[in-house]
Amino acid sequence: MEQKAVVKRILSAQTAQVSLMRQLECGLSCKSCEGCPQKPKDEILSTAENPVGAAVGDVVRVQSNSGSAIGIAALVYLVPCVMLALGYLLGAHLGLGEGGSVAAAFAGLLVGFVPAVLLDRVIARRGRPEFTIIAIEGE
Repeated sequence: MEQKAVVKRILSAQTAQVSLMRQLECGLSCKSCEGCPQKPKDEILSTAENPVGAAVGDVVRVQSNSGSAIGIAALVYLVPCVMLALGYLLGAHLGLGEGGSVAAAFAGLLVGFVPAVLLDRVIARRGRPEFTIIAIEGE
């Protein structure tokens, strides 16, 4: 997925901090938008690889480095739901009654969150930039 961003600061020779932008009517074609009423109020800061040599203040196009977003979304959302249902069915199959089945479903939900937490730790430990700057706008 590609989107526009503004380079806020240079972190190293190959890494920059960027402010991600929402798509606006004006297309953010102006260089200084201090008084612009379209300027987003909330700023989302992220890190980006900077192979094109963008400088502070440049409007750039960035691409996500997330890889398989569908696989990650399935792991984070689908696995806990499946484990919740399996926990309930297991409780019902073992004859635990309604309360016991709900408790087993809750335990299954907690177990279903474990892969998501572990994946989050692996991604955070990598420390790789989340985006790559692919072009400087206006060039």
